[in-house]
Amino acid sequence: MHYWGDEGVDWNAINDAAYEIAMDLKKWRIQVRDWKEKYGTVRIYCSLGWYQFHNITHPGHCFCRYPKWLWKLDCRYFRRVFGIINRFVIPLHIRAYRKAYKNAIKKYPHIREEILCCADWDELLKGL
Repeated sequence: MHYWGDEGVDWNAINDAAYEIAMDLKKWRIQVRDWKEKYGTVRIYCSLGWYQFHNITHPGHCFCRYPKWLWKLDCRYFRRVFGIINRFVIPLHIRAYRKAYKNAIKKYPHIREEILCCADWDELLKGL
């Protein structure tokens, strides 16, 4: 971990890596709630799997983008369907998650520790 003003830290690379990982995850419809640099580390806040249709159509949106009637329908009834769908989606999301981090490490090898140390799902990144 680093603090602002520390010498020899590539702050731009850390910010760029966080942004690129988040955009890679969003392409796969993974719910990325936030990405940032914090204490000189890459922070990506995300969850794997889908829990509503809103997760598929608006990945990363924390607020409803649907009309009220459709939001209620999505929250109350469609949630049950995603237990079955997630059996197939979560393994794909795991692969996409690993690939996004692997690509970032490949592009920014000099900040490998900063990328990996605070990952949400660090158990999925073993061996990178």
